[in-house]
Amino acid sequence: MAIRLDKCIVRGELDNTEQGHVRGRIWLFGREEPLELDLEGDAWRDVAGTRITFVNPNPRRQKAAAAFFTAQVGIVGDITASRKVKHVTASDEEISRLLEEDKPLPCEMRNSLYIEWFTEAGGRVVIESADFEMQITEFAWQMDEAEEQAQQFANMNAMRNWLAQVIDRPEREDVGSDGPNPFSEAAWEESLKLSDRVSDAHMEAMDKYSEDDEEEESKVAYVMGWDHLLDAMAIDSEQDGPSVAEDDEDDDVEDEAEWSDDDDSDDDDDFESLDEFDEDEGSEDAPHPLKERAHDLVLRILQELREERQSDDDEEDDESPLDRFLSNTMRISGKLAGVLGGRRFAEGMDAGHTLAVLKRCLNWSNEALAGINDLLEDPEWQDSHSLFSEYKRELHAIRDGITDLRQEIREANPGV
Repeated sequence: MAIRLDKCIVRGELDNTEQGHVRGRIWLFGREEPLELDLEGDAWRDVAGTRITFVNPNPRRQKAAAAFFTAQVGIVGDITASRKVKHVTASDEEISRLLEEDKPLPCEMRNSLYIEWFTEAGGRVVIESADFEMQITEFAWQMDEAEEQAQQFANMNAMRNWLAQVIDRPEREDVGSDGPNPFSEAAWEESLKLSDRVSDAHMEAMDKYSEDDEEEESKVAYVMGWDHLLDAMAIDSEQDGPSVAEDDEDDDVEDEAEWSDDDDSDDDDDFESLDEFDEDEGSEDAPHPLKERAHDLVLRILQELREERQSDDDEEDDESPLDRFLSNTMRISGKLAGVLGGRRFAEGMDAGHTLAVLKRCLNWSNEALAGINDLLEDPEWQDSHSLFSEYKRELHAIRDGITDLRQEIREANPGV
């Protein structure tokens, strides 16, 4: 996905005094050589034709900084110093207190410096901050409104092309009766991968185009390549009827499974077999024991590690071992709740889908275990090692339960 830089920026300079080109240098924390930008295109009208210098008063290390080539040759995205963002005005201590008291944080709208560019090697890069100390020179040339609209449309095309690469939609193929089973585990796995890519791309588009923008829906639809949605929006506008955009967007993005904790049941050390679960005399919503066990583990972690999670949020590394353990465990719980929510999850057309989701849960369990193993080796977490060991044992049991369930489904559905 997009590489976002803000914390690790030390200082930078952008020069758009030559129309059609943006050149500049950006120094990153922990790197001696600056990034050298050579980009085709122009900034927005508020800074087009100027030279911008900016300084970060509080630079910090950021893992993404190490991944960059020094030479950044590509095309501009949106570059402006007038993008509005909400800025929290409270101190860190006040923020903690207000969050504990469940009170709103004091915010104000500020102009932020927004720098975006695209390269073939690195993809999309975004720098955005309202905290930089910035200076802008006089205009060497001035962009008119029509030129700005043309540049912004070019930027949208760059975003659309980049998201198309992220999504990587497969070419449509006509599958005859002798073709592969469209409801097999392999077919569902490819479908889920595509759905993930679409969801990630949609989040990128929603993040870029603000809710305050009156054209947000049409811009998101355009960069996502949802031309059918644009046509529907145009017809809807002509008829002056209710918007259909939100419903159509949902058709392109995988529905997120929501799990509930309405049912309380005791933990069992052993998971029931498929036959035992099918013979359950309860309702169709009777919880599967594997789903319940993962749910209970997540609730326990959230309660017992509340303070540790808050301190981890302050870390500069966005992929800390604690975050990897917790986020992947939560993914397992959420997906198990969704796929094991019905009584026919192991039958017919649903079997392949269930197998594909369970395979993903196995991958997430391995990621979660890798995170907790790192925590167990870290002396800074010494006081929590006994607790982490309990989580590890429970996570191993859940992973074994997933493996057993996959085997049972395969035996009950040969050829899926």
